[in-house]
Amino acid sequence: MKASVTLALAALVAAGPALANPPGHAPAHGYYKKHYDHDHDRKHHKKARHYQGKSGVAYAHDYGISSGRCNRDEIGAVIGGVTGAVIGSQVAGRDDRVVGMVVGGVLGAVLGHAVGDSMDERDRACMGHALELGRPGVPVAWHRDGHDYRFTPRGDARDGCRYATLAVNGRAPHDVLACPSGRGEWHFRRS
Repeated sequence: MKASVTLALAALVAAGPALANPPGHAPAHGYYKKHYDHDHDRKHHKKARHYQGKSGVAYAHDYGISSGRCNRDEIGAVIGGVTGAVIGSQVAGRDDRVVGMVVGGVLGAVLGHAVGDSMDERDRACMGHALELGRPGVPVAWHRDGHDYRFTPRGDARDGCRYATLAVNGRAPHDVLACPSGRGEWHFRRS
């Protein structure tokens, strides 16, 4: 008898209200909605990290720059549909911009034609994003078509410019001076 009473009490307790978050298709109401939404918003804001760029732009993604690798595939997905002489950069909160970019047609003149002319928009985006988010002295590396790139932002210069070096395939690095030319856009000058 005691066993059946114990089982009945256990079943009654187990059948009580379940405390869990509501499913996405059935939002909470009243008291629970107020507390659930607050907790959900707090968790969401922890995940929504933004990266402050050197040019003052906030980016939603760092594309691996903080870990020393540039993720060309992710950057390519962002800039893949953009055409024209100036590739659009992307900025958090704006639909038409998402990644820092080196713009302008002087890459060959500054880096040497063998290096500058072989670089595509993803390579320029890796350099631009490294200029925006990279720490001084910390190299950002990526690989494309048998070429190993190593771009290292260095110290700051006048007018918001930054010194940097680019080494391709382990050769002697090229020193560059990169200057902001717009929100998230950079161009190289002779240093």
